Amino acid sequence: MKKNKGMAYAALAIAFVLFNVIAFAVPTAKTATFWIAYAFTTIAFALQITIWKFAFKGANTLKSKFLGIPIISVGITYLIVQILAFAIFMALPLAASWIAIVVCALILGISAICLIGTETGREEINRVEEKVEKKVFYIKSLQVDIEMLASAERDADTKAALTKLAEKIRFSDPMSNDVLANLEAEISAKVKELKTAENKAEIIIVLDSLITERNKKVKIMKGKI
Repeated sequence: MKKNKGMAYAALAIAFVLFNVIAFAVPTAKTATFWIAYAFTTIAFALQITIWKFAFKGANTLKSKFLGIPIISVGITYLIVQILAFAIFMALPLAASWIAIVVCALILGISAICLIGTETGREEINRVEEKVEKKVFYIKSLQVDIEMLASAERDADTKAALTKLAEKIRFSDPMSNDVLANLEAEISAKVKELKTAENKAEIIIVLDSLITERNKKVKIMKGKI
């Protein structure tokens, strides 16, 4: 990752050098319009570093790095558009300086709005994924508890019943819902009771019924029935 960042910054530096070579090698009048466009383009180059660092800030996973790509894309698009604007004003050095200010300011402003919108989208994706992870944790945790009970059980019939129950939980819809809070709390209580109970067969039957009820309610809420 560090190597890729280094190569990206090196490419940016080379592009900036080439930009300056072209800007000052082409025989054109260095008017106020030229310098205004040049200043905005230099700012665009400098902002790429900030944008790239922000895009990958705290990106420790492949997914988080992937979500940072749209921000970088907006930044690069901004740079390209600004370079094109500079090229136009370099070709038209006698254009009114206020036109260069307005055009370059618009490019910068619109790009900033796009960056904010893209970052807001990334934050919303992360928020939704965190919410989903919390909702699916319940059923995964429940499955692990039953599987551990099954592996520790010595009675063959009870072990088979627990294994079957674990399979049922594994194929249950993992998404939870606030409406199911009381039912899921009851299921959790029964699992806790199962860990120390002697009449495990009876509790397993109750649990099987409760999980069936939960699965049906989940399907109703999702409009599957």
